[in-house]
Amino acid sequence: MKRLYYIFLLPAFLFLTGVTACGDYDMDEITGLHILTDDEMEEIRRQDSIAEALRQQINADTILRYTVTDYLATTWTNQQLEIDISAIAACFGLTEEEVLAGINQDTGAPTINGFAIQASTHQDYTLNRSTTNGVWGHWFDNNGDAGVYDDLNKLGTLSFFCEWQGQPDDEDENNYFNVGQNPGKFTTPQEWTVYECLSYEDKRVAVAITYILTERGDVTAPVVSTQQLTLNVSPASDYSTTTVQFDADQVMADLGISSMDEIEGYLGVQADGSYAQESNAGVNGFWYDADGTANAYSENSRVYTSYGDEGQAVNEIGIGQYPGNCAVGDSYTIQYGFLANNKIAMMEITVNIVAYQDPETAPEGEPEELTIDVNLQKNYTNDFAPVQVDVRETLRQAFKMTTYQIHSARVSGDLKIYCQTETAEEPEYTADVPGYWLAADGSSAAYADGLCWVSLGTSETELYLYGGNHPENVSPTAGTTLTTTYIITCNGGKVTVNINFQVDPEAAE
Repeated sequence: MKRLYYIFLLPAFLFLTGVTACGDYDMDEITGLHILTDDEMEEIRRQDSIAEALRQQINADTILRYTVTDYLATTWTNQQLEIDISAIAACFGLTEEEVLAGINQDTGAPTINGFAIQASTHQDYTLNRSTTNGVWGHWFDNNGDAGVYDDLNKLGTLSFFCEWQGQPDDEDENNYFNVGQNPGKFTTPQEWTVYECLSYEDKRVAVAITYILTERGDVTAPVVSTQQLTLNVSPASDYSTTTVQFDADQVMADLGISSMDEIEGYLGVQADGSYAQESNAGVNGFWYDADGTANAYSENSRVYTSYGDEGQAVNEIGIGQYPGNCAVGDSYTIQYGFLANNKIAMMEITVNIVAYQDPETAPEGEPEELTIDVNLQKNYTNDFAPVQVDVRETLRQAFKMTTYQIHSARVSGDLKIYCQTETAEEPEYTADVPGYWLAADGSSAAYADGLCWVSLGTSETELYLYGGNHPENVSPTAGTTLTTTYIITCNGGKVTVNINFQVDPEAAE
């Protein structure tokens, strides 16, 4: 790599020129205050310009430049940015596969280090290879300088992030940056450049990402078609979606596009007839109030739309609910639009909330008391990945209720779980409700002190106990084992669950 060395001779230059220019004066005048000549001032300016030029230089053998344009937003935004891996490989003298393996820190891969260059000083930021959840990437402040999320957030300067999506030995090949902004941080257009960097041996590559925030203009495109859709769903206890189908071929024909990937914008109709353009729910979706108008998420929210989510077909729109806010007999008519070529194809969706058709019959007899042993076992993981055990039939028999009825009791709080000892007081859950983080002796613990957690999960068709280990409080090499007892009560019945939770050492790669 080319390196430049600079020797600043200005002090010596000034001394010599000062003595020469003042030769006709006595020593007192020579050692007094010297008034710089125009030539000397020009030399100082020249030296300053050289120093500034050096400061502005990016220390890299290859610079890849990209621009990401985003809209001012009040929610987190994400855009995928793919970079030229072949150019990086050429600089490093590696194959593209070796570069990706090195970035992702795969086992046996070349040692490629990630860092940032501060935009304000052009100095290396090597404190952290990553300050995001990725193996490479950083949070940035208003000046484009990298830092730690908590520190920048406390200073009020947290602006946006670049996060590499690849992970060690990742088979999904998510090799790209997610670039997004801190919601609500800016209300006027902004532009700045950040530098995500890689080094291998003595070679350096800088990825210069210019991030531009712009304002959205009002949508004035005409509605060229409207499809009437209807969805009947039962009240929901979570935010999961149910899909409604539309004629995607007709939408593409109406908008003059050949693929739904060519959609330029997604719209929700607001109370005054204008369009919400910034997604605030699901994927490319919006929350709607009780009157069916698109609005921000609030206690008045009822349903939301989602389009383009993983697993959805191109002709499906997901409809989700605000849990507990929709009741049997409610009906909401919402409008969701697709924008392309300055035309709008509108979906008018009527969502009817209907009673759940329970396919089960409750077991006969009076509620009873049962006791079961449950073993949970998993390898240590550095996340909260759970394991689960089915307890559906035991709970059905003890409570003499259907799965859906038990699920509803869990949602309402009528089903209760006590840790180790049943009391007259309301349970104080410390994990996913209803459930607890557990100390080594099996007692309820706060998250910060817990080793594992165990909770009851339910749906219209499932009843199960699930749990996982604390990433920091359990040793990845030693694991842990603990036992506890849960007492689950509902409808006059009771189930005593003797739980043994074994966390084995982290699995070898």
